[in-house]
Amino acid sequence: MIPPQPAPRLDDGTCHYQAHRRLRSTSLLAAATLAALTTGCVTAERFRFESILIAEDVEGAYLTAVGDVNFDGRIDIILLSVRSSDVHWYENPDWTRHTLVSGVMPAAVGAAVDTSAEGPAQIVVLTGFHRDDYEKNAGELVYLEGSSTLSDAYVFAREPAAHRAQFGDIDGDGERELVVAPLSGANGGPPIDSSAQTPLVYFDPPDPARHVISDNLFGTVHGLTLVRWDNDERDDILTAGFGGVFLHRLAAGESGEFTWRSEKITSGRIADENGRAGAGDIRVGRLKSGERFLATIESVHGGDVAIYQTDEDGVWRRRLIGDGYELAHGFTLADFDGDGGDEIIVSDSRGEGGVFLYAFETGGDGREWRRRRIDDRMAAGACESADFNGDGRLDIVCAGMQTRNLKLYFGRPR
Repeated sequence: MIPPQPAPRLDDGTCHYQAHRRLRSTSLLAAATLAALTTGCVTAERFRFESILIAEDVEGAYLTAVGDVNFDGRIDIILLSVRSSDVHWYENPDWTRHTLVSGVMPAAVGAAVDTSAEGPAQIVVLTGFHRDDYEKNAGELVYLEGSSTLSDAYVFAREPAAHRAQFGDIDGDGERELVVAPLSGANGGPPIDSSAQTPLVYFDPPDPARHVISDNLFGTVHGLTLVRWDNDERDDILTAGFGGVFLHRLAAGESGEFTWRSEKITSGRIADENGRAGAGDIRVGRLKSGERFLATIESVHGGDVAIYQTDEDGVWRRRLIGDGYELAHGFTLADFDGDGGDEIIVSDSRGEGGVFLYAFETGGDGREWRRRRIDDRMAAGACESADFNGDGRLDIVCAGMQTRNLKLYFGRPR
């Protein structure tokens, strides 16, 4: 076990707890839970996290997905690596590593877990992605069911350059579909090709039938999130890419039939000297006042953090709240202090790295955002939030793209 280290006062005035513990057994977890984890950073700050190092020396750590894999009522972690033909999952609560799928076509770049129905979870892993050889972008969608004994995995469909996926009830029928966003082009072309038409599609796993939501996106589509935009029974879809942020939703036509419609919310960042433009990721949050806001990483593989709020005319107005990241890639959003307003988590996956939390301050109107550093020893390609220990507080898991590790940050009382 690596002993706890002092909590230094960092450049932004935030007290940071740096106890990185490697959990190796259930007994060790019990000891940590009862003793070591109660030690931490005593501070008047609004946020406290204690970190656990779940895995290290993970070559090519890229993306995480969370869900109850083994049907025991606890939220587990799936870790995807761009350098491995195996996909692993880490079992809550002792975080023992297991193989989820073996022998897949690298690289595995996305996964989605559906735990909405009674019974085992549905899990889909996106494999066969080639960053440097676009003609080999097989885009295999691997399906399996999670339980105490995992079902056999098999390729149920193919979507070239499949890069992001998420389950949601997009048609309001009470069942969740799988929305899939390729990175660029219908055949997995180079991401820099802004003229390539990139489809947005969905499946009803394990049915291989492919349904087109939109074929009017151009160039790279890097971000995908589902949200009840209209507060109805359907999940709507937001995408982020070279063209900006788009909202896709079913709408009734004059004949009463529902069709997919897409509208641009924002163009994101204007192209820089390297031609990078638009938005790389998108999340939707709420302020304490109940007002909705959008949070983006801009541009694709860019270094800006922006929020959007509507003015009195309903126009989305951009506000830059962070910049200077070399490649902001880890990104999630949740209410970490339980005050009714959401905070933003951002990690730089290159350069000096770091995991940061952005929170609005006095008044709760979203006009003032303050950055706090959570960890300066993580350069994450992905971060997700969930309540991993069942204490009612949201926690964070991050996969270190550059630091080659997997860490869990438990939210603690102030």
